[in-house]
Amino acid sequence: MQANKGEWSELYVLLMIFANKSIAAADKELNPTEDKYSFLQVIREEEPHKKIIYDLEQPENVVICEELGQAIKIISIENLSEKAEKIFEKIKFNTSGSTFQIPEANELMNEYYIKKIKADSAHKSDIIAIVRDKIASRQELGFSIKSQLGSPSTLLNASSQTNFIFEITNFTGTPDDINSISGVMNRIKYLNELGAKITFVKVDSQIFNKNLRMIDTALPNILADILLTYYSNTANSVSRLCEIEGLNNNFELDCKGVSYKIKTFLRAIALGMVPSKEWDTYLSSYGGYIVVKDNGELVCYHLYNDDEFKDYLFNNTKLDTPSTSRHNFGSIYQEDGKLYIRLNIQIRFTK
Repeated sequence: MQANKGEWSELYVLLMIFANKSIAAADKELNPTEDKYSFLQVIREEEPHKKIIYDLEQPENVVICEELGQAIKIISIENLSEKAEKIFEKIKFNTSGSTFQIPEANELMNEYYIKKIKADSAHKSDIIAIVRDKIASRQELGFSIKSQLGSPSTLLNASSQTNFIFEITNFTGTPDDINSISGVMNRIKYLNELGAKITFVKVDSQIFNKNLRMIDTALPNILADILLTYYSNTANSVSRLCEIEGLNNNFELDCKGVSYKIKTFLRAIALGMVPSKEWDTYLSSYGGYIVVKDNGELVCYHLYNDDEFKDYLFNNTKLDTPSTSRHNFGSIYQEDGKLYIRLNIQIRFTK
C-alpha cells in the first residue's frame, strides 16, 4: 500500500492511541499540558456499512470487536509503541517520492484488521473515538489529524464556493488590459496603481455566505477586506492580516475585535463548517484536532481547551493562492455594463 506523509501519519496516530490510550492536551504553542484525554474505543468503518470497534479499556491489550460488540481478536500492545515509532521514522525521513510504501506498517495493518489508512473523504473527522475527559465521563467524538511531517495542509480548501465578488470602478480600461497581466496579485497591484476602486459586493455562494453570517453578520465583509489586503501583496499570515484590518478600523473594530471574530471563524472551519453545506452550528460532535509534531509527539486540542485551540489556529495559518483556472477567479469580467473580479479564499497551515 502506498500513501503520502500526511496519510501515513493518520496510521501512526491510530497505532499510538492503541499503544498509549491517551493524548495530552496542548497549549497554544503546541506544548503538552498536564491534561490528558483517555481513549476508550476507536470506531472505524473498514468496509462500507461495516464498523470495527477497537476497545482500549484493557490496560495491556486492544480488543477488536464487531459492531455488535462480539470480540474477534485480542492483541497485546507490548512493543507496539516502539513499532509505531519506527514507522514514524520511515515517514519522517522518506525521500522516495510523494507517495511511498512502509512494509512494517502493512504488517501491523494486517494484524489490526486495518484495510485503509485514510478516513472517508466524505467525513470531516479522521478518527472517531469514545473519549473520557475531565468533564464528560464518556462521549463519542470526531478528531481531525494534522501532521507536521508532510507539506503544510489546508484548513479551508479552495473551491468555487469560496469566491468573493468585487466590483471595479474608477477604471477606464478594458478587462483584457488587466487579464493580460500574469498573476492575480499583479493584477490587483496594477488596479491599485491606476487608482481603481475595488468594492466588495457579495460572497459568490449563498450557502457559504449564510454560514459566515451565522458566525457573525459582519464576517463576509471583514473576510472580503482581509482577502483584498492579501491579494494586494501586503501580508499573508492570518495574524498580520487581522492586525492590518484592525488598524484600518473599517468596521469600528480594533485588532483585538477583528482577531476574535476571525478566531471564531477558524474554529468553526476546523470543527465541521464547510462552504458547500449549510452549517448546523454544532461543534460538540467534533472532538478537535490531533497534531503530529515533527518529533513524533502527539498533542490534542479539544473543545475544553478552546482558547488555546483558537490561538493555535490563528497563529499558525496563512492565506494561500489556489489555482485560478480550477476555481474560476482572478480575471476581470463584465456583467450588465459593470466590471467585476472574483477573489478566492484558501487558508493553509504554516507548517
